[in-house]
Amino acid sequence: MLGQVRENAVHSLQPPPELDLLLFGGGHAHVAVLRSLAMAPWPGVRVTLVTREVLAPYSGMLPAHVAGALSWEAMHIDLGPLARAGGVRLIEAEVTGVDAAQRQLHFADRPPLSYDVLSVDSGITPALDEVPGARGKVLPTKPISTFLPRLTAALEAQRDTLAAGQPIRVVGGGAAGVELALALRARLGPAIALELLTAGASILPALPARVGRKALKALSAAGIVVRFEARVAAVEDGPTLRLASGEALPAALVLWATQAAPPAWLARSGLALDDAGFLAVGETLQSRSHPEVFAAGDVAALTHAPRPKSGVYAVRAGPVLTENLKAFIAGQPLRPFKPQRRALYLLNLGDGRSLAAHPWLPAWVGRPLWRLKLAIDERFMARFRLPPMAEAEAAPSLVAGTGEGRGVALMRCEGCGSKLGPDTLRAGLAALPGEAKPVEDATPVAGAPGLWQSIDGFPLPVDDLYLGGRLAAQHALSDLYALGLEPRQGWALATVPVASDRLMARDLGQLMAGAEATLAAAGCELAGGHSLEGPRAELALTVLGAEAPGSAPLLKGGAHAGDVLILTKALGVGVALAASAKGTASSTVRQAALALMLEPSAPALPVLRAHGVRALTDVTGFGLLGHALELAKASGLGLTLDPAAPVALDGVLPLLAAGEGAQLAEANAAPLSVAEGKNADLADPRVRLLCDPQTCGGLLAAVPASQAKACLQALQDAGFPSARAVGRLTANSGLSLSEAHLHD
Repeated sequence: MLGQVRENAVHSLQPPPELDLLLFGGGHAHVAVLRSLAMAPWPGVRVTLVTREVLAPYSGMLPAHVAGALSWEAMHIDLGPLARAGGVRLIEAEVTGVDAAQRQLHFADRPPLSYDVLSVDSGITPALDEVPGARGKVLPTKPISTFLPRLTAALEAQRDTLAAGQPIRVVGGGAAGVELALALRARLGPAIALELLTAGASILPALPARVGRKALKALSAAGIVVRFEARVAAVEDGPTLRLASGEALPAALVLWATQAAPPAWLARSGLALDDAGFLAVGETLQSRSHPEVFAAGDVAALTHAPRPKSGVYAVRAGPVLTENLKAFIAGQPLRPFKPQRRALYLLNLGDGRSLAAHPWLPAWVGRPLWRLKLAIDERFMARFRLPPMAEAEAAPSLVAGTGEGRGVALMRCEGCGSKLGPDTLRAGLAALPGEAKPVEDATPVAGAPGLWQSIDGFPLPVDDLYLGGRLAAQHALSDLYALGLEPRQGWALATVPVASDRLMARDLGQLMAGAEATLAAAGCELAGGHSLEGPRAELALTVLGAEAPGSAPLLKGGAHAGDVLILTKALGVGVALAASAKGTASSTVRQAALALMLEPSAPALPVLRAHGVRALTDVTGFGLLGHALELAKASGLGLTLDPAAPVALDGVLPLLAAGEGAQLAEANAAPLSVAEGKNADLADPRVRLLCDPQTCGGLLAAVPASQAKACLQALQDAGFPSARAVGRLTANSGLSLSEAHLHD
């Protein structure tokens, strides 16, 4: 159903927004809010999701994943497609503070974000500071997003120690600790020593005693030693657990599954808290002190109906939170949240069985209960998984036609992929007077020797305007780096989406703060600019650069026959962004692309100069193929490219093989029609990668063949692990694609 209605949610005509609703955290209650927004928009409201991770783990599936019964993908909700379907802005960042008086979220590395209404579902943190030495020596289960990769890494690092008999010790006798210990047994097998420590005289103290007895029986059958009255007083190096009794217990690995604590920012927020320090809310899920603040999940304390910290209550709170946020914004009455008094828990025993826990039911154990739990969890997850956009549902940015013989519609991208194609550009400029001139990445400033100027810009490929400002500035600076210039000044042309004046002011502030941060890091002053309102956020920057003292600019036309072409970054940004927007790629692919785009190119320049670089350009909208041809043509040379040489971003080659791609890629592929070589086949994803439009792409340098190997090693040592030799310039004109011996 979501797939049928999301077009209406995103693209129907709506009044300009006048109010900012921030969703802080990607917890179980907030996914219900996102689903509602995907079903139908909330008029007059601009919604932004701020989350530490775009892939939100479902805690109920954690034990099955640890046991190896479920994949990583199966237990995570991808918030990216949900947010896009509901027209929700997505900001991936860690919040360091909430200022309830100023109505702002604070971050460590970016300006504050203002809100009119705030909803918090951000989870909780491990209570490590209560035990001296625990922080840094144990592996806490919260937050789950960091626990899972750290667990895998720790098990690998301690492989020999575990094989030698040193145990894994799980601290915590509640449901989390019991399920984790049993899941580890299923994952690691009987040879690994496992112990469970609980501070009390029983396990599962919050559940009926009969459930604890059945769980203890399962632990014993799995060969897991349970230590009762084993309160940890300190954690020492090793790690070694020092118990209150004085006993020392060395371990290969300590997993911490005790009761978690409220996040530190709550104490500084100005919001009303309960005695334990959690965000106090009433029956409408509103803060007890600030009615414009709502909360659900573990971070919230239900003062009207106290309940244990459990994901089941966050799931049940989701619909009420959704209704109340919408009603509060509309000035309508709110409904109370009445959490169930007794919940059914199905504990995963790790062996294909589950244990039922309910005050009115026997402590049943069996495989049917495991299948029931799996079905319940999968049904919950299925509610938040969107199908890929079909052509009939496609956004206006989707090309009506299909890819060449592939039957898959291509996305008209934002970022540099939104450029006009090379042939279109040449045709459009053909009527201008004057002779055609070789085009460099920047142009000398008339009457100012040593100064060069360039302009670049695009529709932002992200909802996060601060991040978008950083990317646009990075991309514009790349034109200066492509000539070996030192940035000096920049001027901006900023377009912000139409909204109320107050919201547009917020947007402009975020956008320009991002641009200025990147310019300042490059030693470039933001000298001025111009602003517009429009249907979407765009940013263009004119940048001024100076020739480095004692160094001539690195033009495209200086290469020699035999020079090796070195590319400093991986490829695949265009298809990653396009497929992500279309819903055919996970947010992990998009995250990898954004991380690559943020990597600055400036550190590569001294390395390239030290190895005799003769010609230089950057790889942007026309792809590696187009920009390599520009360099070869400017040097009066031919070109051989090796499709197997460039590094591809993780996940993009399967997308290309499936026919996904950015619309500009087809125009970029036109030169392949006359290319020589058996590998010039557009059906090959490696060949298609050469045509992929890049935003904030790498530098492409022509260096003497004798320097190529040393240059590559130096680039990789300087922080460019994906640097590769990708082609060679030839005395014969023309283009060929073939495997090349580029280091000879």
